[in-house]
Amino acid sequence: MSFVRVNSGEVEVGRPVPWSLYDDRRQLLLARGVIVETESQKQALMERGLFRKLQVSETRLNSEAGERPSDDMCSFDEIKLDIGDTLQLQTQSDSGQSRYYVKLIGYLKGKSILVTTPTQDGKVLLMREGQSFVVRMFSGKSVFAFGATIFKVANVPFPHLHLTYPNSVRGLVVRRGARARVNLIAAVVGGDGRSHAASIVDLSTGGAMLTGKSPMGVKDDRLTIKFRVVVSEVEQLLTIPAVLRSVHASAATEGVAPQIQHGVQFEDLPHAEQVVLSAFVYRILFEESADG
Repeated sequence: MSFVRVNSGEVEVGRPVPWSLYDDRRQLLLARGVIVETESQKQALMERGLFRKLQVSETRLNSEAGERPSDDMCSFDEIKLDIGDTLQLQTQSDSGQSRYYVKLIGYLKGKSILVTTPTQDGKVLLMREGQSFVVRMFSGKSVFAFGATIFKVANVPFPHLHLTYPNSVRGLVVRRGARARVNLIAAVVGGDGRSHAASIVDLSTGGAMLTGKSPMGVKDDRLTIKFRVVVSEVEQLLTIPAVLRSVHASAATEGVAPQIQHGVQFEDLPHAEQVVLSAFVYRILFEESADG
């Protein structure tokens, strides 16, 4: 059985839900026909992530130690992308992989998908008809991918491409707590009030692993972590309160001094920080899925 994400516009306050609704762990949240009574109830459900079953074929791939669910197949229009969403076009040639980021302009079911022409340093890149890509996008908590070919390059009234419409799209739900591999410089105020320099080596929406030259506190100390991320080409400074959950030294290797590893859990994130953090983490996971 396949699942597809349910978007906010598909759930109406005061009306019975047309399907049984599940969270990203496939646990039943609402049975079909139950009425969502208030806007706050709807918002709480949407924040958990809502999915419904699809009566479509599904393809099973090997999972990584049980941490990733199997891929699901759905149609492109079932993803419910918004105009302006970012898509990644990946091409493979003898010289290696190239990735371009474009914006969704629109689509006509069964006909074509319209996207902006890729640019580099402000200049429109030369694309050719017949060029093939793997197209990837991130929606909600899922990464989607399909194969497509340029069948029309247009420059009027602005540069854009017509991509072939896919017969099906492969979707992969990112597991809860999935960690993205990163290398970010962070400034940490430790439990003793002292400042420390650290590196963030993995990051999720709920916590991180930091490394430093010396301990920044002891278990259950409260920390404040500051670091910068880039989301939609805009640099953002995040200030995140956290609780130190583990401290241990990494094994020493030849010529490399041991590092102190700190496992932290984020707590009481302001809403604005949470939105930016989620966008950044899911983008990195998006990139990792393209490499896999």
